[in-house]
Amino acid sequence: MFFFIIGSPILAQAQLELYAKFNQDGTVNPVINYNGSKRISDKVDLIFFGLIREQWSQALVGLSYSPTSSVRFSATAGIEHGQSSPRYSASVWLKKNKTTFLILGELGNGHENYLYKINIFHEFSEKFSLGIMDWRYHGLGPNLRYTIPKLQSTIWIMPAYDHEQKVFRSIMGISVQM
Repeated sequence: MFFFIIGSPILAQAQLELYAKFNQDGTVNPVINYNGSKRISDKVDLIFFGLIREQWSQALVGLSYSPTSSVRFSATAGIEHGQSSPRYSASVWLKKNKTTFLILGELGNGHENYLYKINIFHEFSEKFSLGIMDWRYHGLGPNLRYTIPKLQSTIWIMPAYDHEQKVFRSIMGISVQM
């Protein structure tokens, strides 16, 4: 049991993502995401997600189920900063050849306290992929990604139009596999 507990973190996969939203009014909103998974069985993973912003944060934990290598369903629950009620998330991820599709939804306390993320990406090479995203609080727009395999990192940029706030913004980030 001791060796299992000590060795468990080694068998987990994680990703740290840092990005910034550059708004039309000149403000910049930095965000840190941390997510990962730990294999439980051939088809089930324990998953976790954390997000930190200047004024808000959240932490979620749950399970993902992959009936095949091209399909993944996930559900999580957790807490958000300043709330006494839970926050929930669910997603579906699909892959066909070099194209992926994700739809994700989160719900917190109150009918306006939700987030969605919908994206489709195509990997043109080991280093380049291009997609389109619609992401609440961020916007709708293309997302260009450049992967640096030796560093297990991806740099990305997304010019977006936030159709709720009716503003343009640019988002730039880096994701690092751990």
